[in-house]
Amino acid sequence: MTRLGLCRRRHVSDRFKTFLLAGVFTVLAGCATSGRSFNEMALSEFVPGQTTYRQAVRLLGAEPINTYSQLNGVMLAQWEHKITVLTDAAYYRRNLILRFSPDGRFEAVVESNNVLPSPKSASDTNRYAQMPSAPSPVRQPNPELEQAVSSQAVSYPLKVN
Repeated sequence: MTRLGLCRRRHVSDRFKTFLLAGVFTVLAGCATSGRSFNEMALSEFVPGQTTYRQAVRLLGAEPINTYSQLNGVMLAQWEHKITVLTDAAYYRRNLILRFSPDGRFEAVVESNNVLPSPKSASDTNRYAQMPSAPSPVRQPNPELEQAVSSQAVSYPLKVN
């Protein structure tokens, strides 16, 4: 093998590496995250009226990105994490808003997107509660339908040419 052939291979190899690195940097430049990652699986451990705000933060593994205090003392806490690839060409977003009572205890999930587990109920003895039966239909009176229908139809003969 000649020295010139070895130089050409190195040149092609270096060029390939350069293009590969440029491609990796292009993809990485298009990636972004916002918010804070949180442990959505911990939501199944929340018990309304018992889990405190501090316990919620510890279980979820992150501080909320926003808290909203209301005049009646209730607080809403929002956790959100978004991963974007190539400037919103593809993204994944998780959002969770929890309501806490004036004494700082978890009350309910206000909103959740892409968050699977649900909190325990205060009396979680029967894990699979029965669905309530459907209400029986009740006949509602309709005065327009109750009236006798009288029709004074007129028929006209067709003229055939």
